[in-house]
Amino acid sequence: MSSVLRPATAKVGAVNAQAVERYKEMRKALMEVPEVDQKTCEIVHACQLAALGVEISFKMHAIRLFDLKVSKEALQHIIVSGVGVTLIIGQAARVLDWIEEAHAHYLGTRQQ
Repeated sequence: MSSVLRPATAKVGAVNAQAVERYKEMRKALMEVPEVDQKTCEIVHACQLAALGVEISFKMHAIRLFDLKVSKEALQHIIVSGVGVTLIIGQAARVLDWIEEAHAHYLGTRQQ
């Protein structure tokens, strides 16, 4: 994995910064749900990205979860719980690799 993860918003923002600003405003509004905490929202996002096979965005959300004190092992169990529901076992195995890579990136950036 690259030492620098570049979110999709950075790539799209290079082409249309205003569109990305509107997108971020929309995401912020969607995240402001009084009954649901940020950790739960991030877990849902990570699971959706895993099911869709969107690697870089999944890793970005995994790193956010590590910042929110969700352990690597907890995230692994959350992903594996989706086998037979939204993921086939091969997809889950691939996402477990992504978790390892994201966690290594997370630890590496925290030690600098």
